[in-house]
Amino acid sequence: MASLNQLMLNHKEIFRQKFVEALAKKNNMTHEQTLTEFKDSIDRYIDEKYAPVQQLIEEISDADQPVLLNIRRDRRREDSCKLCEGNQPNIDEIARKYGKSIDIIEITDDTPEGGSLYHIIFHEDAGEKKLPLTAVINRGEILKSWAAKVVEPSVYEKYIKRILS
Repeated sequence: MASLNQLMLNHKEIFRQKFVEALAKKNNMTHEQTLTEFKDSIDRYIDEKYAPVQQLIEEISDADQPVLLNIRRDRRREDSCKLCEGNQPNIDEIARKYGKSIDIIEITDDTPEGGSLYHIIFHEDAGEKKLPLTAVINRGEILKSWAAKVVEPSVYEKYIKRILS
């Protein structure tokens, strides 16, 4: 199991390191000089950048019941995601079957928090996003996640039932 909070902290630190390196290079400074000179600005920028996804992670982690997370392409876009659309009936079936016992959180990949959460969970360096990204999460712990797959309801149920029993 992976903790959403720990994954976010790891992602944030890697981003911070890359940002400081880029800032140092741009200003012809060492890493240490850059941290000394720009520490407050760097911290403020990173805190602001991660605020939306941190709020979403807190919402997911504080949920009293299991969460089925569905990060997908916006339904209103013309370039629809065939896998997102193909998986939607499975999400809908889980919602019908467990609607009062679980929270289903759907978010699109093109929102700041949706895009960030995608990269925090699916931390491979993929050229393009592999959508949908779905996950069964309990109290901030990711029990299982899937990327670019149509997942049968029975597979989701296996993880949901473990939590509910």
